[in-house]
Amino acid sequence: MPLTAAEVRAARFGTTRLRTGYDMDEVDAFLDIIEADVAQYADELQRARDGEAVLRTQLDQVQARLAMAEQRLSEAQEATMRLQAVTGSAPEAASSVEVTAELQAVLESNAEAATVVTVAQRTADEIVRLAQVRADAIRASVRTLLDQQRALLDRD
Repeated sequence: MPLTAAEVRAARFGTTRLRTGYDMDEVDAFLDIIEADVAQYADELQRARDGEAVLRTQLDQVQARLAMAEQRLSEAQEATMRLQAVTGSAPEAASSVEVTAELQAVLESNAEAATVVTVAQRTADEIVRLAQVRADAIRASVRTLLDQQRALLDRD
């Protein structure tokens, strides 16, 4: 069970009868608890950083795929315009309709790919944002705990 800030604030140590000061066994036991919690926070922070690095890598990959999909879409649009110019003067109306239908299918496929990549980009951005918020919260908790520990040690 993690140590709370209230528990740190409320911690009281008995005094010894032979000398002034706190009971060293109580202080050592309390510091052991604090040490374990700080280690846990540090582990959580490292896991959050590792997760953020993975998410950033995934984000880079998604961005590369998005750029590639946008390039393919642009090329398909250019090919459509060229083919429409060629098929507009062709005497065979049936083959023109087939070519147009095929090009339309390619354009729709590319549009779907661009949509999927956009959704993936948004999802990746949100995951990175959430990881950053979590890492910031862990950092704040660790700082607060360390400040409380310093204050306790300074009182001695």
